[in-house]
Amino acid sequence: MSFPRPLLLAALALTLGGAQALTFGGLTITPRGEQRLNLETGATDLPQGGAATDARSGLNLTAERLNLLPGQTLNAQRATVTTKQGGTLKAPQLTYDLKAGTVTASGGVTYSDARLRGLSAPTLTLNVKTGFVTASGGVKAQTPALSGAALVFDPSTMQAVLTGPYRVNQGTLKVDAPAGGRLLLVFGGNRVVRATEQPDADSLARFTPYLK
Repeated sequence: MSFPRPLLLAALALTLGGAQALTFGGLTITPRGEQRLNLETGATDLPQGGAATDARSGLNLTAERLNLLPGQTLNAQRATVTTKQGGTLKAPQLTYDLKAGTVTASGGVTYSDARLRGLSAPTLTLNVKTGFVTASGGVKAQTPALSGAALVFDPSTMQAVLTGPYRVNQGTLKVDAPAGGRLLLVFGGNRVVRATEQPDADSLARFTPYLK
C-alpha cells in the first residue's frame, strides 16, 4: 500500500508543544515554543528558539531559532553565546559542532570580554575545549583599538596573535605591518601591556593550530 507524498512527509514529522527541557549530546535545551521532530533524520527544529547549556564547557546560548541534530550539530539563528572565560559573542548564524568541540559564528560577529571590547569580524570560531577564540576575514576592536587580517586570542593566558596587515593604536603603542606580519600581544585588563612584532616560533607555537 502506498501513500500520497504529502501524507508520507507528514508522517515523518512530529510537532510537540510545551517548553519542556531536552537533552541532546551533553546539551540541555529549553525551547521557547513548539518542537518539530523529523522522524526520518532525527533533527529537531525549534522555530521560536530557546536556550542551550553545555554544563561540561560552561557555554550558554540563546537564539531566536534552533535546529539540533543529536550528537552532531546545533545550528542557531540570531544567537548570543556566553563562555566560561567571560566572553560574549553575538551572531546572525552559528553552528556548534559537538564532535569537533567548535562554535563557528558568521554573518557579521561581535565579541567582547574583560580584555577585548567590541571585536567584530565576518567569522569567529570558539574552541570550546581550549577556550581559544579565532576571528578572521578582517577584524577590528574598539578597546584596545586594533585591526588586522585575523586575531587568535587565548583567554587563559591573556595573550593574542594579530596577523597582518595589522594596526594597533593604544596610547604610546602604535604599530603596523603588512600582510604576513605577526604581532604577539599581552593583555593587562583591557590594555595591551606588551607587544612583540617578531615573535619567535616557540612563542607562536600555541597559536599555530589556529592560524590557518
